[in-house]
Amino acid sequence: MKIGLLWESENCGLYSNSSFETLYRKIGHNNGNLAFVHSIKSQIDAEIAYFPWHVKPSVLNESVDFVVIPCANQLGKHTDLSGLAENLSKVTKPIVAIGLGAQAKEFGADVELTEGTRAWLDVLIENGRQNGIQNIYTRGPYTSEQILKLTGTDTVPNGCPSHFINPRPDLGRLIQKNWEAAPMPQRIAVAGGHESWRNTREIEQQLISLMMDPQFPGVYIVQSMGNMIKISRGLFDEIEPEVLNRIHKHTVPHYSLEQFKSWALNYARSYYDVPAWMDELRRHDLLIGPRFHGAQLAIQAERMACTVTIDTRTEEMCTETGVPFLRAQELTGPLTRERLKKLIRFDGVQYDRHRAYKCARYVDFLRGTGLKPADYLLQIAAEAEDSIPERLIA
Repeated sequence: MKIGLLWESENCGLYSNSSFETLYRKIGHNNGNLAFVHSIKSQIDAEIAYFPWHVKPSVLNESVDFVVIPCANQLGKHTDLSGLAENLSKVTKPIVAIGLGAQAKEFGADVELTEGTRAWLDVLIENGRQNGIQNIYTRGPYTSEQILKLTGTDTVPNGCPSHFINPRPDLGRLIQKNWEAAPMPQRIAVAGGHESWRNTREIEQQLISLMMDPQFPGVYIVQSMGNMIKISRGLFDEIEPEVLNRIHKHTVPHYSLEQFKSWALNYARSYYDVPAWMDELRRHDLLIGPRFHGAQLAIQAERMACTVTIDTRTEEMCTETGVPFLRAQELTGPLTRERLKKLIRFDGVQYDRHRAYKCARYVDFLRGTGLKPADYLLQIAAEAEDSIPERLIA
């Protein structure tokens, strides 16, 4: 079986010497995308070939058996996928979308789509009908409910495939053991947000202060947007002065501009392959911040993580995958190591049960489309119990 994966390239190559523009394109404008792309390519037993989104439909029709799209939060008014819709409408092979999410400010609100993105969604659904498969795997119930409202079509809500990077069925118990080994976390990594997110600014500044422990220094990991990534690569001259000033004020406002630049060189990091990213996270006791995939990679590296949620997209993914989360609006008052230890709750046994159940659903989805799941997924899914508490069922 040959799979056409709609992604720019298999890897970022010798990224130490790459231009920012090249790297930014290869990561899909967000380093966090690497987490679910790595997941999907590892979880399907097939020959994988990579194709960019603008690939000609005739190339896909002639060279692959399936087209697989690693998805993010494409469903929202922030996207216009008219070009992709036009291309995919001419693809005759089965198209499978994995990890599709909807983005809105709150769960009570309905998602708004541009005409182009609605057309893309309709193309996916029509392809599934033509091939007799349920071909959309979403990040959770909210996304599936929104698709049902918009189109009348059922989809599979189950979280992000990055939930299953680590092959160990006892992952949760390992995390809990590591978390409970010390009374408080010592080395802390921060999953940095965006300079315009005022609702996390004071939270991030407190977390940065905890990160900058002289005995146990951590890292400030950026994923998006482009200017935030640039500070991790020392490209200060490529950032508009007013934007650079906002990033400065968002992170370490008590520093001068030049001191901020030195701080960024010392602490800001971005990663361009998942193994290197996870290997860094293993050095830390806790990763925390408003980026889900940064937190998920820490969890998969057998370390505690917590997402500071600000919207439906991140909260839905945390709920579906068992990643601990705290809502930004609830994090009032000073943040200390002791308080974080009390706030972050994690039951390793329950996590493993939840994950096994979710993995079994993922395996069923892949098989239902005609794709073959990797053997290690079957080992995780084998731990699923026949009876799962109702609160764990999506």
